[in-house]
Amino acid sequence: MSTAIHEDLAINLPADLQENIARTREMAKYAPPITINPQRMNGTPVIGIQRIPVVSLIDHLMGGYTVEEFLDSFPGTDRDKVMAILQMIKDKLAEGWMAEEVN
Repeated sequence: MSTAIHEDLAINLPADLQENIARTREMAKYAPPITINPQRMNGTPVIGIQRIPVVSLIDHLMGGYTVEEFLDSFPGTDRDKVMAILQMIKDKLAEGWMAEEVN
């Protein structure tokens, strides 16, 4: 569903729900790229505060999808957060994360 449709639906909601939506959108702007919450999705690492597992991003990329195709598959997903996640993974790999020493 597009953001415009979501906004149209929000207009018809009670004021307290509209405030909740606005608060959630504000939280989403400032959330780290990867978050976990034991009470949401059993603590699965997700993109921002959305319920999109980070592994879904990796699975899509491994399946040959582009970042843009991934974003199209998950409307409302923040491109900057996706790019930040990929940069975080790149940085960790550059630090030797998950690498095994061989002689």
